[in-house]
Amino acid sequence: MTTRETVEALIEQVSELPADAQAEFLNSLLEMRAEQAGIYHLDDEEREALARSAEDVRHGRFASDAKVEETFARYRGA
Repeated sequence: MTTRETVEALIEQVSELPADAQAEFLNSLLEMRAEQAGIYHLDDEEREALARSAEDVRHGRFASDAKVEETFARYRGA
């Protein structure tokens, strides 16, 4: 049996599964395909973290390059 025939046979078997199992299979297949295509889907937690980071940037709540360098310099010598 070729790989293609094996895949087709498995897909046929999936069509006989309950709807929730079919949905799970479809989601898994879509995720695998997206991964192969280099597409990353954020989950809600990651999306919220990025929103918080963007808010911090908008309000200037981050250290300047000079401040970061100053801090590193202080502790490198210690």
